[in-house]
Amino acid sequence: MKTIWTGRVAQAAGKYGESAPMATVCCNACRTCVTTNIVGVALAGIAGAGYAVSSFARRRLRFFAKAS
Repeated sequence: MKTIWTGRVAQAAGKYGESAPMATVCCNACRTCVTTNIVGVALAGIAGAGYAVSSFARRRLRFFAKAS
C-alpha cells in the first residue's frame, strides 16, 4: 500500500513541477485583473455611497416639503 501511495505522490509532484515556471507568468497576468477588480469595487462603492446620499437627501426634502 505504501509503495502505491508513494508512487502516486511522486507522479503528482512531477506533474505539478512541470507547471511551476508558469506560476510567475500567471501572477504577472493576474496583477492586471486584481487591479481592475479593485478599481471596479471602489467605483461601485463610490456609486453606492452617492446613491445613498442622494436618496437620503430626497427623503429629507420630501419630509420638509410635507411639514411646511
